[in-house]
Amino acid sequence: MAKQNFEGPTRLIDASTGRPVRQYTMSGGYYVRASAARHFWGRVLDGVVFLAAFAVLCALVVVARKGMENNIATLELAYNDGFFYALFAVLWFVGLFVYGMVWGTWGLLGERAARMRSVRITDGTTSGAWIGGWRAVAWSFIPLYVFFLVGSMFETTNVDHSPGYIPLDLESGLGRGEPPVEDPALLAKEQAQAQANTELPKLYGKSSDARP
Repeated sequence: MAKQNFEGPTRLIDASTGRPVRQYTMSGGYYVRASAARHFWGRVLDGVVFLAAFAVLCALVVVARKGMENNIATLELAYNDGFFYALFAVLWFVGLFVYGMVWGTWGLLGERAARMRSVRITDGTTSGAWIGGWRAVAWSFIPLYVFFLVGSMFETTNVDHSPGYIPLDLESGLGRGEPPVEDPALLAKEQAQAQANTELPKLYGKSSDARP
């Protein structure tokens, strides 16, 4: 038997934030997406933290290289620019992968500061260490990262840096266990529409305004 495909917004809103409540596409559970501002600044902080950590690693390599210049056994390697360029590249990708493993398992500093969590749109589960590592490696494609980062400012993209994931709002009432409520604006609109329909002239029947 095929699973029902839940997706998109519901008739509900979050009791605490008033943001739309959505459903995971396969499990049908409810969730509230983090706001554009929190998503943007959370990911900016994540990027800054990684770049700072990478800069520290590079600085340690530079210090080690200086030390190698004073050792006859490592003097030739110390002046091998190609080796150190390759080492920086390895540190970049390995560092990203390890950072992504933390992302997929426990969440990053930016996520925690923004009170959000990257989860699958299908069922709300986290990516795990392996997939999280490869998702972070995708950050190396800077134009793609910038596209999603800028899109998150305006909520024009409904994904969290890779297809199939969304930034879950942990600060929402739903995230704290509060049940969602019916959207009063939607209810008022439906009631107004129903009232308008009852006041329409009867085009067929025996009302006073009906033509014979």
